Amino acid sequence: MSDPLPKHVYKYLVAGRALEILQRLLIRFSQASVLNDPLEFRPALSGMGSRTDVEHGTRQRLLEKHPEIMANLIARHGADRAQELFDEVVAIGANAVETSANYERSIKELYEKLDANFGVLSLAETPVSPLMWSHYADGGRGFLIEFDSSHPWFSDKRDDSDSFRHLRKVSYIERSPSYFLNMPDQIALYTKSIEWNYEQEWRIIRNFNDARLNAGKDGYDKDILLFAVPPSAITGVIAGYKVSISAYDEAATLLKTVPALVHVKLGKAQLNDDGSITITDK
Repeated sequence: MSDPLPKHVYKYLVAGRALEILQRLLIRFSQASVLNDPLEFRPALSGMGSRTDVEHGTRQRLLEKHPEIMANLIARHGADRAQELFDEVVAIGANAVETSANYERSIKELYEKLDANFGVLSLAETPVSPLMWSHYADGGRGFLIEFDSSHPWFSDKRDDSDSFRHLRKVSYIERSPSYFLNMPDQIALYTKSIEWNYEQEWRIIRNFNDARLNAGKDGYDKDILLFAVPPSAITGVIAGYKVSISAYDEAATLLKTVPALVHVKLGKAQLNDDGSITITDK
């Protein structure tokens, strides 16, 4: 059962990046390798799988990719002997899969494939987290962009088994090793260690083939892949409690003069004496 969506989700941003998103209506989906958590898409693993699972997976791959093996064995040896010989081939293949070098190479290749093809947009459930303002919005000098979580842009999965293209809640768990072959996508893609739970993250993952623009390389030599944001998905902009007057005025001007954004409300974060944050309207 999926988690109930909050009414809004928020992107904490430094001022310049927030203003650029509003101007261009393009937002970056980032590779896992450039996110702050070095263990993104790297769940704890204890091995490829049980022997039964490894042999089952090997058997399925052989039958799908090399159906001629079984056909040739049957033609030469008959059905019963062919099955015995095929089982021996499967056992040899499973032994190869289970070797340390092959296992490590398989995990590395999978991570590299995910990193090269899929980007993450990380959003927060709350606009009033002091730690999030500090860590991701330049110590209160930046902005939040508020999104309508029920907008179709956040619910674009192709079928019920689609792990991507729709907003999903991140779970915060103790890292507990499990088998690679039995790992559900919720664990592999939508969990983080407990120390990150202050983020209250929701994320959406999209294929880079759907990006609108490649804006060059970042400081990690990774492509900056930007996706078009429907302006109707944006419901508010919240200025930080230390935002500069010039940045605030620029945001206010954008929301008044860009026709696609005239519906967007501008709010202001306020840092209270007790360290809490409240949001007020302009």
